[in-house]
Amino acid sequence: MDLRKTLKLVHHLFSQAQITHSLIGGLGLACYGSTRATIDLDLLIHESDTEQAKKILSENGFNLVNESKEVIQFSGVGYVDLLIARRPISKEMLKLSNTGGPEGMNFVRAEDLIGLKIQAYKNDSSREFQDKADIQFLIESQGDLNWDLIKSYADLFDEWGAVDEIKSKIKS
Repeated sequence: MDLRKTLKLVHHLFSQAQITHSLIGGLGLACYGSTRATIDLDLLIHESDTEQAKKILSENGFNLVNESKEVIQFSGVGYVDLLIARRPISKEMLKLSNTGGPEGMNFVRAEDLIGLKIQAYKNDSSREFQDKADIQFLIESQGDLNWDLIKSYADLFDEWGAVDEIKSKIKS
């Protein structure tokens, strides 16, 4: 499966249907210069677009693999994970996404990506090593971060100590 083709296809389908979407995950990191390998397309979409997104992907060669209130996963012509923006905080992430990513796609702000990485490893401890490495990359590569916002995300999961430790190990 060609990840670039998957990205182009899904972006085209969602744009045509006016489904607001933003890159997160490995390709979201790539927008900040990371070269980490990834095999799936991770997108944040608004909860009001959930049913339409499922229908569009299912009609275009994607197979629904797993669905919860938070995440919908597809395989088939490509691997796609949709994170559903249901709460005010994730809806704000979607609304404030950066423009100008691959194929013109939006991508979440670095601070929001850090928050999503914290949430991911707290929900699945097997992800902790990679997600903390991704957080370190973002802290190192982005000079002007909103630390109050990052702290608010970390505090949701009682992880400010871990983020502060990563931050303290980085040489200015």
